[in-house]
Amino acid sequence: MSRSHVTRLPLARRQLLGGLTATAAVLGLSACGVSGSGDQDGDSAKSDGGDGGGTRKVKADNGTIEVPVDPQRIVVLENYDALMLVELGIVPVGVPDGAAAEKLMPAEIYEKLKGVKTIGASGSPNSQAIAALEPDLIIDQFWKDKSAGLKKIAPVVYFDWHTSGSLWHEQIAKIAGAVGREDRLTKLKKRYEARLEEVQKNYRKQIDSTKWISLSGGPNGKFFIGTPMATVMRDVGLTMGAGLPDKEAGFVTKSYEEIEDLRDCDGIIYSVQYDDRPTPPTQALLDHKLWKQLPTVKGGRAFPSKHFLMANYTFALGAVDEIEAALKKV
Repeated sequence: MSRSHVTRLPLARRQLLGGLTATAAVLGLSACGVSGSGDQDGDSAKSDGGDGGGTRKVKADNGTIEVPVDPQRIVVLENYDALMLVELGIVPVGVPDGAAAEKLMPAEIYEKLKGVKTIGASGSPNSQAIAALEPDLIIDQFWKDKSAGLKKIAPVVYFDWHTSGSLWHEQIAKIAGAVGREDRLTKLKKRYEARLEEVQKNYRKQIDSTKWISLSGGPNGKFFIGTPMATVMRDVGLTMGAGLPDKEAGFVTKSYEEIEDLRDCDGIIYSVQYDDRPTPPTQALLDHKLWKQLPTVKGGRAFPSKHFLMANYTFALGAVDEIEAALKKV
């Protein structure tokens, strides 16, 4: 599999990737405090754990943490964490507000998350709400300072996605290790790699001879080139156009006056919701006269994508399907 890396994103764009709620806000969607400090002690002896199932040690970015061998009640502090756990066959017992965003995820995932109790907004976990759920493990990828005090409630494993530049599949691998679901993840990864190989074999000519970009609308006469889907586009082997920097996944801000930068793209993939409707900012971009004058748009080579948020292999496989459908038309 080809590997495209997101290097150190500027803080504003990293924050846009900080959760589905934040992403929903920047794309024009609506989607439905902890104190304490100190490092967790990773040197404690093995014990039976809460249900007698034993514990093991996991190396995380906040230390070596003793966790249940088979955690049953997991609280997550970010919406991406929830999507990754569901992919691994685990429905968390506590999620941030807005984790069940019907317009931003497949129906089967939404159905699993919509009834889960919430523990406060992303970045503002409510310790009392978390304690009431009696978790045996807490997972965090974005809010190290906020999650540190929660170790008084349950073990906290923190895998830095906020500043590390890791890709989504690197992060889900860490979470799979923390909850003992590596075998399930291996099967998903093999399925993804098989689909990549299939598309690369069947559409090699189109892949080698075209340039692409993924984008979405933004506020105040702006749009963004590059979305998290760009990682999958690069895995397929597509060359990115519109001046998107190498190894950059997005979001790179452009003004409407820069729509002309898209002229080198043979194919454009723009973001829509799971109801197949663009968000208001993206619809404004699609309605703009400069957009409509692009040769790629006039030629019918601008394609919608529901899978622009990369949270797990379900999203990635959906993105591959959409890329394949687009390649058939160029």
